[in-house]
Amino acid sequence: MSTLAGPVAAPREPVFLGPFDNLIWHRFRVQRLFGFTQVLQAYKPTARREHGYYVCPLPADGRLIARADLAFTPAGLTVHQASFEPHAGPETAVHFAGACRNLATATGTNRISIEADAADPPTTAALRKALR
Repeated sequence: MSTLAGPVAAPREPVFLGPFDNLIWHRFRVQRLFGFTQVLQAYKPTARREHGYYVCPLPADGRLIARADLAFTPAGLTVHQASFEPHAGPETAVHFAGACRNLATATGTNRISIEADAADPPTTAALRKALR
């Protein structure tokens, strides 16, 4: 029997990681393990930001599947920008919406809005449908 054998932990609900989370702070390791390039873009000029100002990666099913630039306002949680990784799969919008709901609830709101230009039209439509 292997030391690693044993009960498998129940899968966790997807949650957004902060840009300084221990899982992703070492960029080369993240690239090697997940094929995911994480760059803090807050210090770049707005026009050069690919994924937004304060980008939060979204892990699900052992992979990093999406990114979001999120903000809390008096109106609730706002998704400024959202992008799905190419390998993410068909459940990505559902995982993203669930993570948004969990984050909104944790901050005391149930209101989530997606800016009109937060993502390409198919991604925005998938997110809006998943958040209904």
